[in-house]
Amino acid sequence: MSSESRSAPGVGHAGPLLSARCTGCGKVSEKRTTEIVGERSRGSFQHVCHSCKCVTWWNVLRVLQEGESSGGVQ
Repeated sequence: MSSESRSAPGVGHAGPLLSARCTGCGKVSEKRTTEIVGERSRGSFQHVCHSCKCVTWWNVLRVLQEGESSGGVQ
């Protein structure tokens, strides 16, 4: 199996590190995305929720890190 990404960077792989809340179940998690609808500091985006087991809308609670990639984070 290849170690290359199966999809282009975007949701989950690039963009600022965000604290966000799933609109389906209310889970709060840290996510990365470059595809925010509305303002970066309080917009929404679609992302996988492992609790809901599907793609749901997430509301940004706050921006944790402005960086564009996950290199060196955590």
